[in-house]
Amino acid sequence: MPACKSCLYLKGNSCNAHELAKIELKRPLPPPPTGACTVAIVESYLPHIKKGMNILEIGCGSWSKIRDYCIQVGANYEGLDVQEEYYGIKNIATKIGNLAELDYQDNLFDLVIGNQTMEHWAEYGCTLQWGLLQCFRVAKPNGSVFINVPIHFHGTKEFVHGKLNVINKLFSRFSNSIVFESWGNPSAPIAPYFPHPEFSLLKDKPAYVMDIRAVNDKELPKGINNFLGFKGKLARIIHYSFSYNVYLLKKKVRHVRSS
Repeated sequence: MPACKSCLYLKGNSCNAHELAKIELKRPLPPPPTGACTVAIVESYLPHIKKGMNILEIGCGSWSKIRDYCIQVGANYEGLDVQEEYYGIKNIATKIGNLAELDYQDNLFDLVIGNQTMEHWAEYGCTLQWGLLQCFRVAKPNGSVFINVPIHFHGTKEFVHGKLNVINKLFSRFSNSIVFESWGNPSAPIAPYFPHPEFSLLKDKPAYVMDIRAVNDKELPKGINNFLGFKGKLARIIHYSFSYNVYLLKKKVRHVRSS
């Protein structure tokens, strides 16, 4: 469902998914489509979850939609998150931990879901290729990995700068069957959202959400490691572009001066 005008949540010129997201997620959200498509995308995941399946949600946070559906249909749910709380709300994780150190056995899950999380992996010490290795390692043969990410909004450079070719190459190491679908692009009749009007490289780039679905149909590649899996400031230096780091620094200086 690439265009907002085709979305079932569009009512007139308004996005009902955004209002629903504010209620369900209970946290600050950017304007639609970025802050709204998550609801519709996750709704489209649910029919793939069947009784008896093993489901893993990476970066589950406190939103229980996928877990609750698993309970409803009789699927087995596991949720992983690095934090115990999300915006002051206890998260629903069955395991607190980092994707970089995922300790589930190989070929355990029918479906691995990453909902607005991959763009942050490298910020928490898990490089993208290492994180994908973990997702596909624990997926069953011919199981699926569903991941959606914001583009031109935040996270590491692949996502902020919309390097879809790089993201596709990353997934291609693990799957022969990959589908990319952009949500909220174009956004008409909803006004496009430009998160970085003061950053020359992104000032004309509207934010949207990319849904990526892949099948675990390849042998795991050899030689992948987490060598650049740093956290904190060092992670931002390595995994943000130089221009984006400069932009964020200038933005911080302006904020300090105005406060």
